[in-house]
Amino acid sequence: MPDRWNNPADENNPLRTEERERVRDELEARLTANGVKLTGSETDEQIVALSNAFELFDSARERAGADSMTNTFESTRPDDPRYVIPVRRDDESTEQYIVRMHAAARRLADDGKRG
Repeated sequence: MPDRWNNPADENNPLRTEERERVRDELEARLTANGVKLTGSETDEQIVALSNAFELFDSARERAGADSMTNTFESTRPDDPRYVIPVRRDDESTEQYIVRMHAAARRLADDGKRG
């Protein structure tokens, strides 16, 4: 079955390009609003992977019963620091950051299984 999302024929389609840019802008805005630091050099695929990693973490936090409004990156007094999205280090690649977000989500899920 052909890959309809990444059809090379779409590269010259201005409507498809506009749609991709709109989706990327939307994802970047959501990530930034949720405390995910972007460098500006991420590829489209990396933006999608970051978004998926954040959603995984956020779902694990929700299943653990944590309040996403109290446990934000801006919070001076989170309920528990484990419920706050890991902060991206300046020297951290996108892939390294994604791995850390996945690990944080796994820890929350594992803690929920024990509790």
